[in-house]
Amino acid sequence: MRLKYCKLPQGNFGDDLNVELWPALFPDLEAKRPDVWLYGIGTILGGTQPDGPKAVLGSGCGYRGTPRLGDDWCVYWVRGPGTASKCHLDPALGLGDAAVLYGPLHQELAPVQGRIGLVPHHKSYDSWDWDTLARDAGLYPIDPRQTPQQVANALASCERVLTESLHGAIFADTLGVPWRAVVLARRFNDFKWQDWLDTLGMKLRTAEVHVELHRTLKPGKAFTNRLARWVGGPDERNHLRPVRAATPSDVERVRQDLINIASETKSFVLSDPAVRAAQQQRMREACARFAADYGLTFSA
Repeated sequence: MRLKYCKLPQGNFGDDLNVELWPALFPDLEAKRPDVWLYGIGTILGGTQPDGPKAVLGSGCGYRGTPRLGDDWCVYWVRGPGTASKCHLDPALGLGDAAVLYGPLHQELAPVQGRIGLVPHHKSYDSWDWDTLARDAGLYPIDPRQTPQQVANALASCERVLTESLHGAIFADTLGVPWRAVVLARRFNDFKWQDWLDTLGMKLRTAEVHVELHRTLKPGKAFTNRLARWVGGPDERNHLRPVRAATPSDVERVRQDLINIASETKSFVLSDPAVRAAQQQRMREACARFAADYGLTFSA
């Protein structure tokens, strides 16, 4: 089979997990049914898709329009009920994100006392030095461009985690590390977060910094951002659009935002362990059906 996922040049641990997870669960995956595309972890439903049969194990939508799943699709489960609804599927197929099946997320924790992690979205790393800013705010920076194992280990070393990355929250939650969603840029995708959280019976509650930080900003972009701030609605988070390259005062304000957000210990959350366990069991059952249908070995 061929893996269908978002492969980024700089790397992104949530997407790159596909390369580690699926061959570990199905050791003979690459040797059998080369005509089939396996859709796994990621917001990859929608837009132009390759020809040939496709099997879906936990994918979500939220980018590139409404997915159209024809007769060449076999859906075992999707990321959540929101994706199921958009794809006109039974809501019961919205089981959750397959990342919870990743073995290193079931390790025993050895957190460093007082350590609070920060996991920005991978795109946020393109526009600012979050490693330095996190340390200046007393936080432990976790680079999402590292490998899944490295990110899992870093998260396991934390007592709590602020995360702009959805998979930062999924990894932390599976590990049993309390987490809080933090918005560092207006690209934050509420739909895919709530899609996942619905599978755990939770609601999305975010904390925001005051402005996106960018090293540079072209005059044309600054103008359109000012215009969007004026005409746009609050639901689009246009108030976060930068209208200039970040100044020292902007950086200091965001640093204080992070300090304040991290100090609100009661705002960090964790799903019910029993719900997590039941979710993972349903995914394993779906994996077993998938393996039987395609003649694969399943290493449960």
